[in-house]
Amino acid sequence: MPHGIKSCGLFNVIPCIFSQKLFPISNMATADQLIGALEDLDANSFVNEAERVRAMDALTLALSKLHKPWDIVWQHCWVNPAINACVKTLIDAGVFTKWIEIGGGEKTCAELAELTGADVVLIRRMIRQISGQNLVIETAEDTYKPTPWVRALAEDQALANVYGEFYGFVNSPMFRTLPAYLKKTGYKVPTNPNDCNWQFMRGSNENLFHLVLQDLPDILKELNIDDTITIYPHDFFEPQPVKGARVYFMHNVLHDWEDTQAKQILSHLVEAMEPGYSKLLIHESLVSSVKPLARVTTSDITMMACLGAKERTEAEWRALVESAGLKVLNIWRPPHSVESVIEAELA
Repeated sequence: MPHGIKSCGLFNVIPCIFSQKLFPISNMATADQLIGALEDLDANSFVNEAERVRAMDALTLALSKLHKPWDIVWQHCWVNPAINACVKTLIDAGVFTKWIEIGGGEKTCAELAELTGADVVLIRRMIRQISGQNLVIETAEDTYKPTPWVRALAEDQALANVYGEFYGFVNSPMFRTLPAYLKKTGYKVPTNPNDCNWQFMRGSNENLFHLVLQDLPDILKELNIDDTITIYPHDFFEPQPVKGARVYFMHNVLHDWEDTQAKQILSHLVEAMEPGYSKLLIHESLVSSVKPLARVTTSDITMMACLGAKERTEAEWRALVESAGLKVLNIWRPPHSVESVIEAELA
């Protein structure tokens, strides 16, 4: 048995996928053996990640040799765009999320449509398209089961967003205009982030990201800030002047204030945020409800002694954020750390 592969049958033909040269398939029995062995492979067939990646590289090489030029063109220009459109539609309709929420078992297209209220014919056509790429598995006529990919999209919003905001807003348009932009420049490598394909695509001088730093005027005048960052004097007890930003970020602000004042600060951000688009990221310490670390409990006592304020538990953070008209999407916290990032959007 080849090193790095778990036993899953037909390994007398598996070594060929690790070779730079596939052996010639001289008869149907050998072809059937090879195909059967390949069909048995999955991510768990290998004892470590290095061997799995080696196998992927070998299979990619083999596939490139099996493909004829038209196969490659067809996949790149016809199949992949349709796949992305179908995946985005199924994500937005809640098909994957609701499917996994009820256990992730085999479902007919009619059952998936009933879960979401979508048209069954539409669901069937979308599922049929992604099934052809083995993103879902057809187990019987019009019946499918989810793959680990489906489960990951249902359970990881960040992963699902790649098919949505990230791909739709940045990747797809940006790659479409890149050939025309490079032709316009005489095929020179772009080096100026303020004059590159992004501006060409947008038809403006707008940068990809626009970072605004806000603080009180006396603080800002003492800082030496790179000119790529916009300085904006602001008192967070006043209405937020920057409307509809993609992300508002606060670091160690709210722990300086009791709930009444903290809610007021958040309320001004709520008024500026755009529904369905703006996010609020709150980077603060979080007090564990069980065995909290000394560095955060000490900070809590310090806040109380100095400012009449406090560090907060997860429950207290959720209550504060929700009281201002926001909902918590996630709390990102490394293991064994008090540092956390609370991700929220308009309720």
